Amino acid sequence: MTGSPERLRKLSRIMKLMVVLCGALFCSAVVYGHWQIFFDRAGFEQGIRDVVFPRVSAITLSYRAIATVVFLTALNNALVIAGLAFAWQLFDGFERGEILSSRNGVLLKRIGILSIIGSVCMIISNAIGIMAVTYDNPAATGHSVFIDINGGTLIIMLMAGLLLVLGHVMVIASGIEAENRSFV
Repeated sequence: MTGSPERLRKLSRIMKLMVVLCGALFCSAVVYGHWQIFFDRAGFEQGIRDVVFPRVSAITLSYRAIATVVFLTALNNALVIAGLAFAWQLFDGFERGEILSSRNGVLLKRIGILSIIGSVCMIISNAIGIMAVTYDNPAATGHSVFIDINGGTLIIMLMAGLLLVLGHVMVIASGIEAENRSFV
């Protein structure tokens, strides 16, 4: 057990690196998406059709639809960036030796809350996005709204709830630990 703190520091450094790499990959995807909007409009529209809304048969990418999709994407991106920032802070605390601290419990709770909000936001964003890209369709093709709650979303919500509860337990445990130290 003498090597446990050092193993935790090493694992925390690796996880901080993973968070940074995920953030870099995420940011590069956002930059590429914006580049496509301005310089490869046909590729952007094809990506929207194939990747983002594959169940919708006909879409019309008006400026109103693109603005709505960009706004919803920015909202979801902000949640992802905040979650990555909290995860980096959590692993930074672990690397510094703060294991059962109230701060880490709060960070876990924040990650859990952001994950729950992100899951719900993705469901709502997808429905609003589909409505936006079909709003300007000709009358013959019609408008669409899909509300998609699948197993993956439910598992993310379950894991997010677990993080939220574990964070709450850590906050309570750190309070009990501080109280016990005051008696000694």
